[in-house]
Amino acid sequence: MKNRVTLGLVGFGVVGSGTLQLLNEHRAEIESRVGASLFVKWVCSRQPKKSPFIRRDVRQTRNWKEVVADPEVDCVVELIGGTQPALALVLSAMEAGKHVVTANKAILSKHWNEVFDVAARRHKLVYFEASVGGAVPVVQALNEGLAGNEITKIQGILNGTTNFILTRMLEGAVPFEHALKEARAAGFAESDPTFDVEGVDAAQKISILGSLAAGQWIPPNRVYCEGITKLKAEDLRLVQERLNSTVKLLGIAEREPDGWILRVHPTLVPKTDPFANVRNEYNAISLHGNAAGDVMLYGKGAGRLPTSSAVVSDIIFLCRQIANGTAGQLPYVNHSNRRDVKLADISRIRCRYYLRVTTWDRPGVLARIAGILGRNKVSIASVHQDTVQEPSSKRRVVIILLTHVSTEANVQASLKAIDRLSTTRARTVLLRMAS
Repeated sequence: MKNRVTLGLVGFGVVGSGTLQLLNEHRAEIESRVGASLFVKWVCSRQPKKSPFIRRDVRQTRNWKEVVADPEVDCVVELIGGTQPALALVLSAMEAGKHVVTANKAILSKHWNEVFDVAARRHKLVYFEASVGGAVPVVQALNEGLAGNEITKIQGILNGTTNFILTRMLEGAVPFEHALKEARAAGFAESDPTFDVEGVDAAQKISILGSLAAGQWIPPNRVYCEGITKLKAEDLRLVQERLNSTVKLLGIAEREPDGWILRVHPTLVPKTDPFANVRNEYNAISLHGNAAGDVMLYGKGAGRLPTSSAVVSDIIFLCRQIANGTAGQLPYVNHSNRRDVKLADISRIRCRYYLRVTTWDRPGVLARIAGILGRNKVSIASVHQDTVQEPSSKRRVVIILLTHVSTEANVQASLKAIDRLSTTRARTVLLRMAS
């Protein structure tokens, strides 16, 4: 038993300062849960800072190697983000005999095997709740709360920036560029938002959750990724007015007969679905287990204190094991008997589809479109039509087709043929529908 657990905090930005704030403000309750006192011996940052949360007995440094080299440090808390030097820090810390808490989705999604190979060999723990979902405890739910289940599907709103933008586009009827400016003004979007709006952030997160569910690493380059930049205000309007639905950027990991399929893309969601009511920067994640059925988690997916609360939760659970002398006896992530997980391509998914076809108003056009779909074994569930008068007196028709459940491959083949028709005036828009 240890009476005191010593921490080294690397990264003192937004989340680092929030973590230290929570550790100080709730020290008595946190230490009672740990069963030992917590001593933050080191704070490492690019520039040593004055902060009311840094006590006088804390050492500050610019060099993370000083933290790792200190034999008194039991646990390193990595909050610097990015791939390097974060990966080197995490691996070096474990090699030096220290356990790790990290909020770093990049190193986990891209270097899962490397991190957990070292953790297994060195009998060290890596906790990473804050890497996905901010304050939403989804990693703990998968790893512990639903450990008695076989998880077959995960889907969720995993990126607060894009959810804020979509909320403004739908509720404020504003175009993407205007909604992005609002997100920046509210502090929810970076100066370069590409990582968020192109779906990369969500892809890394569903890679982590899918790897936990599958029991093996699924790298982010095996995740089909489609962002929100190509969404048109016209489709959002039609979805709301005609279909009583909304659009959300969902990350989905699902085990199909052919293997696991991971994907990120805008998804048409009926307003009766719980995801439809998740607004602004909030996240929501649904987990399906064979015993528990559907479990829904909801909360703030970003922000200083929401993310810090997840870091502190990891510190509590990990340091409790350090204090009891049990840390590393059993792995947090089961990485033994590593094997390749069976993966399938997005062409194998089966779901319903929203298709918006823009065409000239000519006799027989709808019949030709229906014929193409039929030949590709895509069944039409309903048809909605708008007519737009062009300056040339020609009439342009917008046809919305909702399909029954079909395969991605068959729908994509249909779209290629529809777009080759001489009457088609624009590329057909496809949205996958929630299932």
